[in-house]
Amino acid sequence: MRVLVTADLHLESSGPEPIRRLVAGMDRERPDLVVLAGDLGNPVTCWDECLSCFLKLDCPIAVLPGNHDFWTGGGNKSEELYRRILPQRTRAIGFHWLEDAAMRLQDGVAIVGNVAWYDYSARAPYLKQTDEYIIKNKSKWAADAFRIDWPWNDFEVSDMCRARLRRQLVELQADDSVREVLVVTHVPLFEEQLERRPEDENWDAGTAFFGNLTIGEDVKGFSKVRYVISGHTHNGMSNTVEREGMLPIEALVVPSDYLKPRWITVDFD
Repeated sequence: MRVLVTADLHLESSGPEPIRRLVAGMDRERPDLVVLAGDLGNPVTCWDECLSCFLKLDCPIAVLPGNHDFWTGGGNKSEELYRRILPQRTRAIGFHWLEDAAMRLQDGVAIVGNVAWYDYSARAPYLKQTDEYIIKNKSKWAADAFRIDWPWNDFEVSDMCRARLRRQLVELQADDSVREVLVVTHVPLFEEQLERRPEDENWDAGTAFFGNLTIGEDVKGFSKVRYVISGHTHNGMSNTVEREGMLPIEALVVPSDYLKPRWITVDFD
């Protein structure tokens, strides 16, 4: 069972050609499933064009959104993009919307997907940033501050994501037909997926928006989770998250960047 995960394709910035080359490379790997882990294209016309590049693959495609995909544009509100427009357009093209439903594959493998919206838990501890400071200065590090107009704050979105992901993992943990779970998120979940730069205080100040370690603590408690693959930071990472009394989690970040899309391959025995 071979699963390929890519993210941060940003068609609105790179155009379709780098993505078409990516798809050609993926096709040569003969995947059983491809997962698109957010920041695919904004506005919606770019989202559609990005998804259409993957129609050439002869395998199922699963999709989850990233923060850029919720940016306002083309007359669409962020809440509508999240709740209705992106799910509908994804399903209309024949792809699976992972946010709402896990995928059970052959050989006892299951895939769960979630944007895993940041909750500032990834902030650099040595900077001692308060929640109030981060909220007040969000626009310095995250364009989401002025490009997203939904009615919730970051903690509320994070809580919704956490609850939805937890429900799915509880169900899979109780399913005897499932032996291994791959969690795919847009925002990273573990310290082991983050790059700290203590020599660059501006970078470290922005890490409050680079992860959701709260959701990561939840995920650690599910013994069937063996892989977590995320996007968002564009910094390729591969580390192991140790757990007491359970097998470790392989925690990775897709090394995609603007004009340089990449993927990660996971082969299940």
